[in-house]
Amino acid sequence: MRTILFLCTGNTCRSPMAECIFNHLCREQGFPFSAHSAGLNAHEGSPASDGAMIAMKERGLSLLQHKAQSLTKALAQESQLIMAMTPEHVDLCLQRFSGVAVRTFSPPIPDPFGGAVAVYRTTAAAIEAQLLLLMDELANEYGK
Repeated sequence: MRTILFLCTGNTCRSPMAECIFNHLCREQGFPFSAHSAGLNAHEGSPASDGAMIAMKERGLSLLQHKAQSLTKALAQESQLIMAMTPEHVDLCLQRFSGVAVRTFSPPIPDPFGGAVAVYRTTAAAIEAQLLLLMDELANEYGK
């Protein structure tokens, strides 16, 4: 199975939501990918933010088992693609691990950290819209 790594800053909001939604979509569609997530400045073991948990729960998904982790060389190298939330995340990732396959969402996904639940809902919807496009690209590149 191929692996996608979603990357953000703290691995408590955007990248866990992307991982959760992507894995759900892959299971639903029988798509041969799985996702993980990491942060460039993660506090190891931190749970997903309350807003992210609520936004996923409203979609029938769960982040209860999520534990934040930092981007490592092993995580970067075992992924076919790293999807970063912003161009700045791409730059920092490449500074740490040159030669990995990394790109950003377009448009970038703003950080909802500290925002109201409505902000997390909007962020989750933006992530899902881009994940559907990503899955189409991956299907064309790797086959379904």
